[in-house]
Amino acid sequence: MFSSGKKIIKVISCSPASRAGLKLNDLLISCNDQPIRDWVDLLSFATESTIKLLIKRGPILRKFTLRRKLGNPWGLELADSRIRSCRNHCIFCFVDQQPPGLRKALSVKDDDVRYSFLSGTYITLTDKQANEAIERGFSSLHVSVQSTDPVIRGKMLGLNKPLDILPLINKIAEHKINIQAQIVEVPGWNDNYILEQSIADLYNCSNVEILGIVPVGITQWRQGLTQISAHSKFQAQNTLKIIKKWQDKALDERGSPWIFAGDEYYALSAEPIPSIEHYSCSTLQANGIGLLAEMINNCKTKTFHGKGIVLTGSLAAPYIKKILRDSPYKVFSVKNTLMGESVSVAGLLSGNDIINYIIDHADKTETVFLPSIMFNHDGLTLDELTAEEISKKTGVHIRIVDSIGDLE
Repeated sequence: MFSSGKKIIKVISCSPASRAGLKLNDLLISCNDQPIRDWVDLLSFATESTIKLLIKRGPILRKFTLRRKLGNPWGLELADSRIRSCRNHCIFCFVDQQPPGLRKALSVKDDDVRYSFLSGTYITLTDKQANEAIERGFSSLHVSVQSTDPVIRGKMLGLNKPLDILPLINKIAEHKINIQAQIVEVPGWNDNYILEQSIADLYNCSNVEILGIVPVGITQWRQGLTQISAHSKFQAQNTLKIIKKWQDKALDERGSPWIFAGDEYYALSAEPIPSIEHYSCSTLQANGIGLLAEMINNCKTKTFHGKGIVLTGSLAAPYIKKILRDSPYKVFSVKNTLMGESVSVAGLLSGNDIINYIIDHADKTETVFLPSIMFNHDGLTLDELTAEEISKKTGVHIRIVDSIGDLE
């Protein structure tokens, strides 16, 4: 039996939806004879170049055929397409420690099982989320674990009660739902033996395909929040020892490392970056895991003949300097004055940090190269500046590159 349908709240002009005659407030009942509960169903069922929709307009049911080139959007938006927000108060939440005036999207706290399945965002995994995943047949989820100790996990999520995740992981395992898990390690909270126990528990869960460990990020805007500290060199080294122990065990028993450390651990501890082969089965690049290895691997046989100024964050700068040491390029690390100097990744540099650095230090006659990770899909930095605006304010030519390997 079909549902009552989902209201169409937007139809983009000149799109397949508008050409087919769909209108605002139409109710989308089904796609290719499959009932539509929300936009996830539409994405799941509308994968071909032609789809057939059943629409209710007023009291009348109508059939529409939409056609497109594969890869192009259909041009309609359904009600209830907004991301479900997070209701936790995690002690490490990065959104809570951001400065004012950033892009609105950066203030979104998401905890949506639908996005976890489709886009790889991390969720808490509540009873409700587990049940929805089972009901809808989601085959995999990204889950933010933090700790398998219920008391510690509850405290880290800012709740006044224990929160046991292992029963939920085992519950969805019975329905063949796999997990890509993550632990945000906070010194003094879920590190050392607590981290090791969490790793052991997750290793014994049949459906946890991979586990990423990332260090907590701390900005200078933590006023009024739970006091936590960043990793020291010693703490980063200790965490890597724990991870290496479990990687060796997994390699011996499973044939792959299974658990991976965020790149920041290697930079903090001054440990060598693993080879690219180490990450051959990793799917955690979006978490900052394996990016340095990929950069080093992509450039190991390349000779650079171009010139200019390469600006990046303090995390990657030493590695980029080593790659470009025999080239005419000059590499500089830009301090993050917006978030705080402890925030070292290039993706969190602001446009104004770049502008101030260029004005104070750069040779205005040289081209300045910026990492594309600084900009969102609309070409905006955290503080909503474009590359063109940065160029205009500094008087230098700006070029955006996806990787160091793109340099000439």
